[in-house]
Amino acid sequence: MLEYQNSGDFDVFMFIPNMHALTALHDADKIRQYTMNALKTYIACGIDPKKSLIYNQAMIPAHAQLARVLQCITNMGTAERMHGYKDAINKGKAGEISVGVFTYPILMAADILLYDIDVVPVGKDQKQHVEYARDIAEKFNKLFGETFKMPEPKIDSNVATVPGIDGRKMSKSYNNYIGLMDDEKTVLKKVKLISTDTK
Repeated sequence: MLEYQNSGDFDVFMFIPNMHALTALHDADKIRQYTMNALKTYIACGIDPKKSLIYNQAMIPAHAQLARVLQCITNMGTAERMHGYKDAINKGKAGEISVGVFTYPILMAADILLYDIDVVPVGKDQKQHVEYARDIAEKFNKLFGETFKMPEPKIDSNVATVPGIDGRKMSKSYNNYIGLMDDEKTVLKKVKLISTDTK
């Protein structure tokens, strides 16, 4: 994102996905705290609010409004093909996930389509979400006329898949990550779990 921001060739939009956090977190104080932490982290990492637009997803009603419209034109078969839902099925947890988890990719599509963006920087595992947004946009455009731009996924091969501390893809669901806000004791404990070799 820094490369995009500093190139001068792109308008960079960075959002704080706190509506997505609602799938797992139901504590208003923590959501407010984590929202501020995300903002501070973006700035600490070099995102410049004078060069890039940083916005709070939950403060823009159009995200929820567009997600609702897109939910109404997305059939169940399409939604059931998303890897998050399929993963829950494979783990025998389909009955435990919320509707919010199930429709999470549709909210992501709204996040992407709302701003008429050209490029979405993603990891390899997130490419499906951009393709999903494109499929929904195409269907919407056929039904209601040309409205949404077709975004392209941009995958940096250097970070296409970020390995976790156990060597698999880094994921909160695998608990194989080191959080940016982890305290020193937690970081040390997680670092000690990393397999090493002579390299």
